[in-house]
Amino acid sequence: MKQLFVLLSLMLVTACTPFWQTKPLAPAELMWESRQTALKQMDIWSFRGRTVIRQDKEGWNVGVTWQQQQQAFNIRLFGPFSQGAVELAGDDQQVTMTFSNGETYSAETPEQLLAEVMGWLLPVSALRDWVRGLPYEAVEIDKKTLDEKGRLTTLSQAGWQIEFVNYVPLEGNDVPAKIFIEHPQLSIRLVMNGWKVGQ
Repeated sequence: MKQLFVLLSLMLVTACTPFWQTKPLAPAELMWESRQTALKQMDIWSFRGRTVIRQDKEGWNVGVTWQQQQQAFNIRLFGPFSQGAVELAGDDQQVTMTFSNGETYSAETPEQLLAEVMGWLLPVSALRDWVRGLPYEAVEIDKKTLDEKGRLTTLSQAGWQIEFVNYVPLEGNDVPAKIFIEHPQLSIRLVMNGWKVGQ
């Protein structure tokens, strides 16, 4: 009878445990593998947000909208430009920068274009993966940490340190809402909202 009482007590305690305190069924690494698969399939998306960019002793507060259609992208930057908004549009072959006064510049990569025209060392190609909560697939991962839901919390790649501060739900998955990116010469604080998937 005593054993039965103990068993019933344990069952009642377990049944009363709040659902938010229950542990995930799968280890973080297994959930991470599942998340990667789902996020890599998300190749048509958009968001709007704001970013603070600091390079050396200079800083810029910039509004941003980003639309991605598989390999093609369109990024609009608003803020510290006497010409108004700046648009970056292109794909893996060529990128064009257009100012609101109609002035245009082109290069093979967004990194090359931003460096030549703006003097910014922004890792745009890597950001396409980082903003989705993924490592940049073209570069080896030096180090990563995950939370209990299998989401990236920190990531080190090619001298860049990325901190995933906050996530929001999107179409059955979670995507970053805020990321901090650090490099010896550059820091980026990026807040994303208005996430959309598909056309």
